[in-house]
Amino acid sequence: MNQVKLKELIKEKKVTIPLYLLKILKKIDLSTSEVLLLLYLYDKDHFVFDPTLIANDLNMEMLDVMESISNLGDKGLVNVLTRKNENGIMEEVFDLTPLFDKLTLNLIKELNSKEEEELNIHNLIENEFNRRLTPLEHEMIDDWNNNGYSNELVKEAVKEASIHGVANLRYIDTILNEWSKKGIKTPSEVTRNNEKKDKVEIINYDWLDEDDEEEI
Repeated sequence: MNQVKLKELIKEKKVTIPLYLLKILKKIDLSTSEVLLLLYLYDKDHFVFDPTLIANDLNMEMLDVMESISNLGDKGLVNVLTRKNENGIMEEVFDLTPLFDKLTLNLIKELNSKEEEELNIHNLIENEFNRRLTPLEHEMIDDWNNNGYSNELVKEAVKEASIHGVANLRYIDTILNEWSKKGIKTPSEVTRNNEKKDKVEIINYDWLDEDDEEEI
């Protein structure tokens, strides 16, 4: 996605920034007060620099508000600029452009990482099958992601098919559908399911018949 376009989507609030901010809280090293202040500023149409109003609205101490503003400036997320308002009066305002830039770069990085991982799934299957996939097979793999199957789960299904010596996407699709019916969504759940299945097979094994066959 074009960086400028994505930035505009963020500014127009077509991307849910508050939830995303909370998600990457640790990544950008923000305190709870700093996140709260960013959410507050983002929700405002006019970012006038008014620490007293912010302190009252957020029920924060003035010292905490000023410290959070200073920290956000030091971290390159918020600027305080001086400009003329519509009445020609000079006023200080918050500039959230650095925040939008930061979020844009993080989103692009995550999107690129996801695209690269999806591409690796296609390459993994091609290497496993030792041939190029057809356009229809590429579409089927994409449909797995669209249907909620994670790349990690798809890898487990490919591994399962390989163990049984089957190089067929339909077989892998059947495995994924069976796991879905059982509520299996992660590799660890696949492992637990296989262990449970192995135990059942051992319990149901007819040891008496095996002994009789050996005697013969």
